[in-house]
Amino acid sequence: MRGVHYRRLATPESPIWLVDVDLTQPGIRVGVACRRLKRDESPRYGDALTADEWCSATGAVAAVNGGYFGGRDGGRKEIVGLLASRGEVLSGARRRRGSRGGYVGSVFGVDPDGAPGIRWAIGSRGRQADLTVFDHPEGRAQATRWRVRDAVGCGPTLVHKGRLRVTDRQERLVSRGRLPRTFVGYSVRDGRPNWLVLAVAASMEYSDAARFMMGYFRTRHRQRCWAAMCLDGGGSSQIAYVADGRIETPVPSPVTVPTAVVVWSGADKR
Repeated sequence: MRGVHYRRLATPESPIWLVDVDLTQPGIRVGVACRRLKRDESPRYGDALTADEWCSATGAVAAVNGGYFGGRDGGRKEIVGLLASRGEVLSGARRRRGSRGGYVGSVFGVDPDGAPGIRWAIGSRGRQADLTVFDHPEGRAQATRWRVRDAVGCGPTLVHKGRLRVTDRQERLVSRGRLPRTFVGYSVRDGRPNWLVLAVAASMEYSDAARFMMGYFRTRHRQRCWAAMCLDGGGSSQIAYVADGRIETPVPSPVTVPTAVVVWSGADKR
């Protein structure tokens, strides 16, 4: 499919399955999928689907699992952390308190012009998705406001402004050992995101995933990975894509998820 390429790679640490997206191609769009959230619920629950089901339900050509989730209510699951869709914050995230002060989590978002970004950010449920961004995960100086169309919180950050920066300790997301990991990253050219990669690894440390993203963008695209972060991992890790009109699931999972990062080529069905 023009602008969207599936690849399976072998690394010394793990096999990796990824979807490589050329953001400059006409008709390519990225977003965060969620479905049937009820406004009067607290906390928020949404329909939970597998990655291939998210492709089918939204008309996406690729999908990976999104952010963290909690309890189940039938076929719906609790959304944990920040979620924005169509310019509104549906599930909020605040600066959290820790033993050494406050901290904020990583957020993958897409702005109204369709450009993806990764920031340390918070937002309030029911408000316009004009997120408060910090220049450090431990909630130091407020840097900017970030208006997004879609966004999902997770973490940790792996790459920040073109440099390795694994912030699992700062985001209180330490997860030792080689585990399944889902992660996303992008490069920048002429001030705009250029290539986007959605990836799942069978068994990696956070640091392995960070180094992979740096190396992949350098060798495949001759560009620097500008930013990357993890989405939910472990048993939730899954990826699906469309090839020859069929949805393929090289990394299937029985775990259903209430959010997914998806790629569309043409009109979507949300």
